[in-house]
Amino acid sequence: MVLSIILTLNYVLIKSAPEYPPQDTNQKEIYYTQQFNRGYMTKYTEENADIVTAIKNNEMNETGKTAYLRDKRNPVITVFEPVPVSKQYYIWVKDILTEWDWGTSTKYSFGTPVFDILKERIPVTLRLNLVALFFYIPIGFGLGILAALKKNSVTDNAISLTVMIFISIPSFVTMTFLLMLFGYSLEWVPTQFVSSQADFGKQVASMILPVMGLSFGAIASLTRFTRAELTEVLTSEFLLLARTKGLTKNQAVIRHAMRNSLVPLVPGIIGSFVGLLSGSVVIELIYGIPGTGRVYIKAITRGEYDYNLAVGTTAFYTIISLFAVLLVDLSYGIVDPRIRMGAKK
Repeated sequence: MVLSIILTLNYVLIKSAPEYPPQDTNQKEIYYTQQFNRGYMTKYTEENADIVTAIKNNEMNETGKTAYLRDKRNPVITVFEPVPVSKQYYIWVKDILTEWDWGTSTKYSFGTPVFDILKERIPVTLRLNLVALFFYIPIGFGLGILAALKKNSVTDNAISLTVMIFISIPSFVTMTFLLMLFGYSLEWVPTQFVSSQADFGKQVASMILPVMGLSFGAIASLTRFTRAELTEVLTSEFLLLARTKGLTKNQAVIRHAMRNSLVPLVPGIIGSFVGLLSGSVVIELIYGIPGTGRVYIKAITRGEYDYNLAVGTTAFYTIISLFAVLLVDLSYGIVDPRIRMGAKK
């Protein structure tokens, strides 16, 4: 239900933007023919002389969004019908459900099916974000635990100061700084993303900067959250009881404190994956990564609107986000046995 509402609103809003058909004459003819065949447009001929004249005189703006005069000698005009009064939305949904047809690109790669464009780029985006996810989790956990165990010490203050700095800096600013320092000044790593055709070593080297750019903010957030949760648990009464029963500090922290801290931490980690995806949109553009983020920015650029590609890319990010929310709900029962026991009653 959430997915359908988001895609519906996205479709209507994007379709309300100005139309930018291809500039090439042949492509433009193909484009308008496709729009008419899909039911997105209506043709008016000499039989509708009054309508044709009104459209020519710019008096029919409420009839459609764009009028296309195919031949000045032959008064045939093709008009985009407004989304609320036309069947184009229902045709779009039917094509997706029956043929998995998300339409074709009109600007980014004219005539290429949207799904064919995205399926080549989705693995790149997912690989980048998953690597960043598995990179920042152990570091964030480790720094958070260290800060909690060394509370109010020099180590804790240093970690807290560093965390506040990186939380305050957007990921694309961090990425730009890393690129200028390690890419251009020191020349330690490539300054552009390396394609999959290159050798494995170069591919790994080209992943270092974007992974670091995505991870620093996430590490800072996870460190702060882990420190806060673990500090609260360490001062709780049940942990004091565990120590009085003979458990060492390490045993009490690992067996009891960490397990209780994971209840709010694990869902937060899964949810942070959505934040990584949103941050990677701009980072892909900065570093030349051929992922979905770079395609999405191109599809919504003014004067280069590619409606079908923009809607398809939004659907990808929406599906990933909703799947992450589902995993968050399921993770509560895995982490906390009390939730599993409550579900059985």
